[in-house]
Amino acid sequence: MRALLVLLAIALALGGCDGLRPSTFTSGWNDPAPQGAPLEEPESESGPEPEPESEPTGTRPLAQRAFDDWRLHHDQVSPCPPEMVLIKDFCIDRWEGSLVEITEQGERPFPPTHRPERKLVRAISKPGVIPQGYISGAEAQRACEMAGKRLCYDNEWFAACAGPKTTIYPYGTVHKEGACNEERKLHPVVELFGGETSPDIWMVEPMNDPAINEQPDTVAPTGSRPKCVGSTGLFDMVGNLHEWANDPAGSFHGGAYSTNNKIGCQYITTAHGMGYHDYSTGFRCCSEPWRP
Repeated sequence: MRALLVLLAIALALGGCDGLRPSTFTSGWNDPAPQGAPLEEPESESGPEPEPESEPTGTRPLAQRAFDDWRLHHDQVSPCPPEMVLIKDFCIDRWEGSLVEITEQGERPFPPTHRPERKLVRAISKPGVIPQGYISGAEAQRACEMAGKRLCYDNEWFAACAGPKTTIYPYGTVHKEGACNEERKLHPVVELFGGETSPDIWMVEPMNDPAINEQPDTVAPTGSRPKCVGSTGLFDMVGNLHEWANDPAGSFHGGAYSTNNKIGCQYITTAHGMGYHDYSTGFRCCSEPWRP
């Protein structure tokens, strides 16, 4: 069985992100400088200065205002926050991740068809919104960390998708056409740029054009496919957007709306490093549960 999965992963990697074409851009992706949670200020030689008893929120550095660990306002009744589900010994987001941007004027939703790059963003998980595409694995990891979370490890992602009965699809062992957002007939890149155009449409800039996911019948709002849910209560684990894993070598799972995924939870792409991104790459966060 393990040998079969290895061969399957190799075949998918050679087939590109969605199995429809060879990957022409698996190298040369420069990840932005680390953003992550704010680091502590170095102490002066005379020792740390005493903090004021109450510091107005607006006077704190912007990066510190962006960091919002869910444990800081958790009710401690549940091992996971409301937007997450406990699977075995970890928490995982119910819905694919979206972003909020932190600015001097406050917090605002980040456009899901735009590149986050070095903007100060934090991951959230909520129903009824378009999840974030165009995101690299490294950017997704930092966005999760700003919420006190992280990306899911490969084994965690698979366990959450397959459920306690280890089924091929979140909803069972038999594929249900139309249950998940995974069967778009015309590839969105071909629809946008035309099928007779240059092979260059599969390169960096075209594949990250915001107009790809702004077309009709592309990324669906989170949780809008009520049949694409497993017994664990997680939505869209298959289809909609690829989901980055916590894998330094780079891997993402589940397929996207353009993938035509027939192997469900077993789908994995290992052709790209953590700096890669295109219209189809998304994420969801995991976390260790609350421990008093």
